[in-house]
Amino acid sequence: MNHKLKTKVLAYVVRKNNKGWELLVFEHQDIPEAGIQVPGGTVESYDCDLSSAVLRELKEEAGIENATVLTEILSEIYYHKIKKEFQKRHFFIVLTDIKKDKWSHTVQSSGADKGLQFNYFWKELKSVSYLAGDQHIAIRHVIDFLANSEPMIKHT
Repeated sequence: MNHKLKTKVLAYVVRKNNKGWELLVFEHQDIPEAGIQVPGGTVESYDCDLSSAVLRELKEEAGIENATVLTEILSEIYYHKIKKEFQKRHFFIVLTDIKKDKWSHTVQSSGADKGLQFNYFWKELKSVSYLAGDQHIAIRHVIDFLANSEPMIKHT
């Protein structure tokens, strides 16, 4: 069986406040059944590398321009049951110092999600147990990475 893999990037965007680490998540404004997700998307042929792809997706999907990729935390082969396709998913930890607690953003891309409205908000990282599309798969790794790398992470 020959399956072409679509390469995807997903961003665990984190910030730290006086309560601890938080994860940026969103819901589709008009498609609530899509569930709570993290930003991400398809790697395009013009992306220099996976890190630049994840930063591009953050700009397009969330309007985030001030972010730093800390590391790729996990990659996996995933079968998307709705799209009926195999995906090579790369999960990244991305640090930001965004102060606002919630906002809406209209996707600015040339892809199928162009014009969709996403409602962003923060969740306490340790409380995240489920995300749509099994996007929660590396949350434990993110928590461990941040706990053991914190002295090296510059907070802005």
